[in-house]
Amino acid sequence: MLGFLVGAILYGLTYPQVFPKISALANLGSVVLADLIHANPWLLIILFTEITLILFYVLGKTGDPRAKADQVGSTGQKA
Repeated sequence: MLGFLVGAILYGLTYPQVFPKISALANLGSVVLADLIHANPWLLIILFTEITLILFYVLGKTGDPRAKADQVGSTGQKA
């Protein structure tokens, strides 16, 4: 708990000096990912859609790990 408090105080004290420098480095204006990598926006939409569908498929096949953990009793054997 003390670490959280010390971290919050240090963050509050250093924020005014650190934030402007970091903000100046990352200030690219109003851009989107497709503009940054010089790609067709529809290509990125299709790519991210396919990645999401594959992720859902894999997660659906592997099942819910929390449900498997609930089946194991306190002795380590299945109920």
